[in-house]
Amino acid sequence: MVSEQREIGDNCKIGENVKFVGSVKIGNNCKIGNNVYLNSVSIDHDAIIQDNVVIGYDTITGHFYDQEKSNKTKINSDESKFHVVVGKNVLIRNGAVIYSDVQIGNNCWINHNAIIRENVKILNDCTIGSNTICENNVSIGNRCAIHNNTMICAETSIESCVFIGPGVSFTNNSPIGHLRNVPATIRGAKLRFGCAIGGGATICPGVEIGSESIVAAGTVVTKDVSSRIIVVGNPAKKIKDVEDESLIKEDIRKAYENEI
Repeated sequence: MVSEQREIGDNCKIGENVKFVGSVKIGNNCKIGNNVYLNSVSIDHDAIIQDNVVIGYDTITGHFYDQEKSNKTKINSDESKFHVVVGKNVLIRNGAVIYSDVQIGNNCWINHNAIIRENVKILNDCTIGSNTICENNVSIGNRCAIHNNTMICAETSIESCVFIGPGVSFTNNSPIGHLRNVPATIRGAKLRFGCAIGGGATICPGVEIGSESIVAAGTVVTKDVSSRIIVVGNPAKKIKDVEDESLIKEDIRKAYENEI
């Protein structure tokens, strides 16, 4: 049986039909909308959780991906009473679903109908677009902007200050083993500091996008991309170097370049 404990801070507004399960801690000055489900969640001060949001969705494993084979450590240990940790001044908008074992940093926006799966860590000052799906075992650095309708597959690593345009698709299954006598290997992409991915691009399994490089809209990336170049086409090819004025500002680089 799950031990239930509820702690609600000062000056909070709690809507109608809010379901508390397990230990739930809510900081000061928070707003919780209507029809919200909170399962073993810690929410820091000044957060807004809008209507019809699920946080701490129970994990169902074993159908298509064996999470136990992942070499990543779970975000929140089994000893913790909180399955999800939400930072300060976070906005989670209508219809979002956050699975168990997720950490969301300060000043993040999780927009309408976004889905954040198990074992995802999002650092500070990030935005996740509407209808974006972030699969399990994903890490996202500081000050990342991920736009609407993007598919981030399992095992993807995104460093700080990365921009991802709308409708970008990440893939990780190579070769495709579904219903075939072929052993599938899960290999997520690695997006290095400050790179930018244009809308509608496709990122193939296991590729690395170099720091501050730019992937043009609609590009299909099948191989690693070096740092500070612009690539375009299917498959991606370099067209030129990134100009100095298009690089990350120096003060931002100093503050975040060593952050994941």
